[in-house]
Amino acid sequence: MFKAAMFLFGFGFFVFACSPNNVKSDPAIVKIMDSASVTGVFALMENGSGQFTISNLATYKDSAFAPLHTFFAIPTLIALDKGMISHDAKTWVAFDSVNYYESLIAKIGRETILKTRDSLHYGKGIATADSTKYWTNGSLLITPDEQLGFIKKLYFNELSFQKRAQDMYKKMILKEDNANYKLSYIHGVDAEKGNAWILGYVEENKHPYFFVLYTHAVKTSTGGKDSSSLLKTILLQQGFLKGVR
Repeated sequence: MFKAAMFLFGFGFFVFACSPNNVKSDPAIVKIMDSASVTGVFALMENGSGQFTISNLATYKDSAFAPLHTFFAIPTLIALDKGMISHDAKTWVAFDSVNYYESLIAKIGRETILKTRDSLHYGKGIATADSTKYWTNGSLLITPDEQLGFIKKLYFNELSFQKRAQDMYKKMILKEDNANYKLSYIHGVDAEKGNAWILGYVEENKHPYFFVLYTHAVKTSTGGKDSSSLLKTILLQQGFLKGVR
């Protein structure tokens, strides 16, 4: 049972009263993660009601991890905002390459990246001499709560970028679009350490639900590569992807 309290939740200090009325724990989510040989946290926020479903509240709000490739959202948004890249099929293909992102970050420049990160209040850190791996080496850390807040602000065009840039990026992260639902997410994996992030939103009947999933593979052979399948399993268990929410 959660005791009523006040916490700072969400990117940009989204505050809500943590009580049994708007936060629930679902043991079935933990069982799904156990069956996939991973530990971690899943959180889902229904925008309309402000209801949260969280598998591990303490980890959600207090534990911070390297953002991995989800950090690439920032240089991509900078580049779209400044007209450095275009929204075309060629660009979409390039964005599947880590080398492309590293080149883009180098082109944007460390000073701009750091200034933007600070203005967004995105995580903590980047005090490192290695300017190419700070999103994986632990120099930059971010909580699941901050990740959820980031994706929520993106959805509503509330980040400090032009609306056009945010709309273009949202098209780039749209993974599935059918009569029942739309599923959009950003994925980051460290296969060597078995860590993975997925943050995004599912839309059903024109209502958005925001989610974040962070996992660590108990068996390193799984490496986080099946995170998208795990996400869909959890969403199905929560009643999504059927067009009935």
